[in-house]
Amino acid sequence: MTAVTSSSTAIADQNAARLAQAASASTLNNPLDKKAESGSTAADTEDRFLKLLVAQMRNQDPLNPLDNAQVTTQLAQINTVRGIETLNTSVAKLVDRGNASSPLDAVGMLGRKVMVAGDRVDRAEGDAATRLGFELAGAGRRALAEVVDSTGKVVFSKTIDSPPAGVTAFEWNGADTQGARVPAGSYQLRVSATDGTKAISATALTPAQVIGVSQAADGIRLDLAGRAGVAASAVKAIL
Repeated sequence: MTAVTSSSTAIADQNAARLAQAASASTLNNPLDKKAESGSTAADTEDRFLKLLVAQMRNQDPLNPLDNAQVTTQLAQINTVRGIETLNTSVAKLVDRGNASSPLDAVGMLGRKVMVAGDRVDRAEGDAATRLGFELAGAGRRALAEVVDSTGKVVFSKTIDSPPAGVTAFEWNGADTQGARVPAGSYQLRVSATDGTKAISATALTPAQVIGVSQAADGIRLDLAGRAGVAASAVKAIL
């Protein structure tokens, strides 16, 4: 019994040695195999696997042939790796296509009002309520928004308790603190916020009308009435 076991072990060792020798000889005799061995794609892995499998079948022990189930399993694993690589390539193409944008993607913005960073508030005769807002770097305990005229006089103010981080919007009906309609013209929005102990960075947001869409180096750019254009990503809200 010991002799049979030793003989099987010796045969297995001989098979392994022949397989390694065949694989080494195949690589040395074919420069393309060296290139494939250094590759890292699924195609390179599949190519190396098939070469090793053929070498193993050529050098197998007739008395102890390869197990068909194991070969089938290995082939299935290689096909799975190849399929995953193909799927990753397809997903990457979809992502690239989604990131690529053109002015046509933002044509629906033409004529719309958007809320962007800025403190200028324009009021015309007969204007209804104006949508204003601010963006906080962090959650606060209290925020104060003030609309001031050209002389620096506060014509409207609004206190907001527990404002969250991010964008907060509110409406100004165009009336001053006494309820009278303010004259047409340009006003300034001032915003301050605190967390109870220290000030929080606050950015005033005011509305502007989109009058044009163009392509810039950093993506789609919106042309705004009465102010400089901004990147489409700078829009905080669409009114």
